[in-house]
Amino acid sequence: MSEPAPDPASETACTLLFPGQGTEAVGMSRGWEAHGPWTDALEAAEARTGHPLRRAMAEGPLDLLRAQRLAPCAVLAHSVGIFRARRAAGMPLPVAAAGHSMGFYSALVAAGVVPLEATLDLISAVEDLSETAFGEGTMGMAFLIGVPELDVRRTLAGHPELVLSNRNGQAQFTVSGPLPALEALVRELGPSALKVGLLPVKHPLHGPHMAALLPAITRRLGAVKPADPAFPLISHFDGRLLTTGAAAWDEGLASVALPVDWLAVVARLRALGAPLAECGHGRQLAGLTRWAARDLAVASLQEPPQP
Repeated sequence: MSEPAPDPASETACTLLFPGQGTEAVGMSRGWEAHGPWTDALEAAEARTGHPLRRAMAEGPLDLLRAQRLAPCAVLAHSVGIFRARRAAGMPLPVAAAGHSMGFYSALVAAGVVPLEATLDLISAVEDLSETAFGEGTMGMAFLIGVPELDVRRTLAGHPELVLSNRNGQAQFTVSGPLPALEALVRELGPSALKVGLLPVKHPLHGPHMAALLPAITRRLGAVKPADPAFPLISHFDGRLLTTGAAAWDEGLASVALPVDWLAVVARLRALGAPLAECGHGRQLAGLTRWAARDLAVASLQEPPQP
């Protein structure tokens, strides 16, 4: 068994990985309240959204923290706050950064492409337009672990209303689409899967169902003027490097309709050759990266730096 990766926050320039929704947990803010840059990020997010992010993160209940509109804002603000606190404590600028799903929004803010408020507005736009387009309880996502990709694709051929939305590893996927079809897929693949189930997401993210919303999303965010990133960002769609503000922000606007290919991201991480560190709560991306390439270690920045 390999040794755990060291904390690279003091001297080594890393490639940072920003996790997405699903990493929220009661207690995730513990120790960060004493760090001004983290507190400033959370105060700004609360002022923009009206959500009690710090209270939900510190005290729960978990149902509040995982609420459809609160959870992504909490994950985003927490990751951005960690990045800024770590930078203030001496962490060098990263070599590059990637984000998984809405974790790409955290990367956009960390790189200085857009303000935190712009990505919070983007989350709000996606939620508003999705609720109007799909209605309550009609759409969602399912996860499949331990099923070969060929078997997943063969099964999806019998469910044309569903799409493969995430390739997270060699045998770890998510599927998006109408809820009844997702439930049928879960029943069908359940006996052969290591783990399978519905995700606590109410929209068919990272698939063509969301494509019709992109013009309205773009209009809602039309006043945002992106800046070139302070470091390259990695597309979670195909692993290419995004080095201009326009390219990075376009990717952010379109990301809800673009499938996630973490295998392509991992190929880019390997090519860059820098140490890897997860900038957020938990070990979501350490786990996904290990599914894709067992020799790549990912350090965690979830614990506050020492004074």
